[in-house]
Amino acid sequence: MEHVVYKSSKDLIAREVSSLLKEHDCVIIPGFGGLVSRYAPSKVHPVSHVFQAPNKHILFNRNLNTDDGLLVNHLMPLLGLGYAETRHYVLSAAEAMLNRIMAGERTDFRQVGTFVTDPERNIHFKQDFSVNYLPEAFGLYSIQASPVSRSASPERRQPIVMISRGLSEEVLPPPEKKRNRKLWRALPAAAAVFAAVWLLMPNMSNNGVSGLNIFPSSQPETFAIAAAHPSTMPQARLSVQVEFEEQIFSADNAKIFVVAGCYSTHHNADGMVSYLNEKGFEAYILDRTPAGLYRVVYGDYSDISTATEELNDIRKGLNEEAWLLIL
Repeated sequence: MEHVVYKSSKDLIAREVSSLLKEHDCVIIPGFGGLVSRYAPSKVHPVSHVFQAPNKHILFNRNLNTDDGLLVNHLMPLLGLGYAETRHYVLSAAEAMLNRIMAGERTDFRQVGTFVTDPERNIHFKQDFSVNYLPEAFGLYSIQASPVSRSASPERRQPIVMISRGLSEEVLPPPEKKRNRKLWRALPAAAAVFAAVWLLMPNMSNNGVSGLNIFPSSQPETFAIAAAHPSTMPQARLSVQVEFEEQIFSADNAKIFVVAGCYSTHHNADGMVSYLNEKGFEAYILDRTPAGLYRVVYGDYSDISTATEELNDIRKGLNEEAWLLIL
């Protein structure tokens, strides 16, 4: 019942905030924070070539939580309550939203954006750009430009004008034949090389071609034996190969966890563990990262399929930022 009341109050506030952002540049949720909008001009993406219409860029400021009466007065006729009762309704909903967000739960405002927390427990707002809140840009949507491809036009040969007996006529010159001038220039040098080889042939036949071997006979035999018999290799190489084979990863000794988040203080990590235990998880603090953060997990799992199913369920309804850790 508590979850139903929380969801209905959150959805009502999100709907009215979305309506007010179309007419106002700042909407404050008492006890929660303020949503401030600023003008963003049209722009084009340098890679995707998408032209985006002018819009309002919405930012969240946690310090703007003092009631200015805008949202409360807008909700009074909808709830049928007085100012004090409506303000208490908004403050109660804001407190419930803050508690869930600080516990790591994702909170969505339909057509406005999403509230999440980072490992330092700071609230971040991600705007939903499917709605354009700028009245001047009503009806303008993003478009993508397609590049225009042009084929290169063939070069036109200059005509030759011939004058004969006082009459001129246009005649196109015949196509030029490509000649490989470099090949013709290399022919004399190649002929000289063949002549030198021809003159040296008698001396090479008398002395024997086998005498031209510049490699000692012992080196090829040594390499051949080392390749055929691994026992002849140095002992250091064999030991390195054995150590590498022992470090091969095995799924039998792997440890699988679903991580809820990392926290800078032990107090915040304990608070997250208590919250998850109330939700039915066997949560605990796994370790401390090299950066000094306390890592909280939902639990450990024996196989990857069970952990993956649990991770998908957690991301759908509880924590979109959860991730899988395999040690």
